[in-house]
Amino acid sequence: MTVAQDLQAFGEFNVDQAVASLWVFKKRPATGQMNPFTAVSVVMSDTLRDQLKALASGYQASHTAFDEYSLLSQPGEGSFLAMASEQTLFQPLKGLIDQPLEECLVKNVKQLNNAAGYILRLRHGEAIVYCVKKANSDWATRKKKGMMNIVFNGAGLDIVENPSFSISRSFDFFVAGVSVLMVNKAAFESVLSHKDTYEEAYAELKQEQGFVAAIADFAVFDTFIGRNATHLRRMAVIKARGYYQNPNYMARLREINGLRNWGIQFDAEGRVVATPETMSDILHVLLDHRLRSELSDNDYDVPSTTPVGQ
Repeated sequence: MTVAQDLQAFGEFNVDQAVASLWVFKKRPATGQMNPFTAVSVVMSDTLRDQLKALASGYQASHTAFDEYSLLSQPGEGSFLAMASEQTLFQPLKGLIDQPLEECLVKNVKQLNNAAGYILRLRHGEAIVYCVKKANSDWATRKKKGMMNIVFNGAGLDIVENPSFSISRSFDFFVAGVSVLMVNKAAFESVLSHKDTYEEAYAELKQEQGFVAAIADFAVFDTFIGRNATHLRRMAVIKARGYYQNPNYMARLREINGLRNWGIQFDAEGRVVATPETMSDILHVLLDHRLRSELSDNDYDVPSTTPVGQ
């Protein structure tokens, strides 16, 4: 199945007639063959089930296109970012969610506290759609300590003795067929630990001889990049494109930097000297995302460098 076929199947899926189940999952440190997730099923009221179904149906109408997932891409209005589910950590989570829900019913509230997210599983015939949402801070135990659950009742406030959790009026991504269809890229990367790939790529980049030869010192880089998902993605793209390994590109960068007064500094060996003030500029030029308009003679930092005509 292609992404286009999975998106079409998602749009045609009969949500109203689908059998729905709700699952809450947590993440845990895992090594070897250990599943990095745990999950329990939760009984839904008819009202909650219908609300979540209606929410899923809304995406069928509003999201009818897709773009391929890439390190710097973001979902457009009315479109998903898409990638193959086999390239993610969804498979071990799917294995838990596909179990008989009666055998996995939640037994106590501790199994829900500190959840990573929840999944509405919809099955109609042989087709299954997984609707995934990252849990918000209301699910964290630390948010509940020393707090009372209060609801508005009539003209006043009253205490709810049972623990309460918030269910969002949105989903972050869907899995249909063999494709992940993302609405919220950051939530997808967090839930399925996809950001770890960027951190590994950045660590590897700092060991590359070509990058070591191009950058004078990594201390400012490390402070600026941190664990910021956007910056880590950019560093992964810089590594993939490898412009820093091209002597002609780097020589041209030094030349144009002087002509345009961009303010990027270089040492006597021609290496980039990073400063907090120029880090954003440095990332853009290493991505080749600083372009000059032939119409206005202005320089622009752009999100994409798709060649004209492609």
